Amino acid sequence: MLKSLLIYITPFALSLALAGAIRAFGGAERGARTANVAVMISFLVSWGVFLKPGWFPTDDFSRIGHVAFGAMLVGLALDLLSPKRLLVAAAAAIVIVVSTWASVTGALTVSGQLTLGLAAIVAALSAVAFLIIARLDAARARGVTSLILIAMAALGLAFIARVADAPALATTGIMLALAVTGFAVLQSVIALPLGDSAILGGGTTVLALAWALAQTKPDVRIALVLIPLILFAEGTAQRVPLPEARISTFLYPLVLAGIAALPLGLAVLVAYVLVQG
Repeated sequence: MLKSLLIYITPFALSLALAGAIRAFGGAERGARTANVAVMISFLVSWGVFLKPGWFPTDDFSRIGHVAFGAMLVGLALDLLSPKRLLVAAAAAIVIVVSTWASVTGALTVSGQLTLGLAAIVAALSAVAFLIIARLDAARARGVTSLILIAMAALGLAFIARVADAPALATTGIMLALAVTGFAVLQSVIALPLGDSAILGGGTTVLALAWALAQTKPDVRIALVLIPLILFAEGTAQRVPLPEARISTFLYPLVLAGIAALPLGLAVLVAYVLVQG
């Protein structure tokens, strides 16, 4: 029981505390700009300690951590350097293509594996992944919107994994959702910009988790197609009338999460039917 509590408390508490420490010691400018790296550090530490995936990416599950770590490093570099958005997009595209290639082939090198069919699969998956990351990036200026969407997607994948009897993947999704939520809580109290390490790191980790789930439990692949529908939740949430008071700052995230939960609930239901059938 104690271990179960620690599994779920650690990523949330570590993200909250680490982000606050980076902001405090890093200063109002650089500290605030890089504090969001706490999201991925907290996830990776918790995931590595409690789930013990191993150091080497031998399967789709262990590759989740390597994808997350690589995306986090690139995102942190972008947060520190603050290049033009065109360069950010190029860096994100490289991370996505490399991560997709590693997920599909199980290796980083080409080593004679490249065929026209394989290239088409990698290109198609990379394009979809890039559009998802770009959508999350576009929403970063609107408070905690991107964080909520990442957390809800991770949570939806966790429930699908639970239905499909993939406990390690389910725990991975919950850990990521809690690490993101920890930073979101701090962001609601302290004005912290959302950087590339959280967007690129969190987004690619969700995609790596979805890939691992699709490969491990192919029965739920149709249900996974419904997960990206949460990207349309923001437009609906913005049309919900809220009081013209400070409480709207706290109500809007709840409304957005509630609307995002609708397609996720449908995805979990579809997964349950597919697994049971």
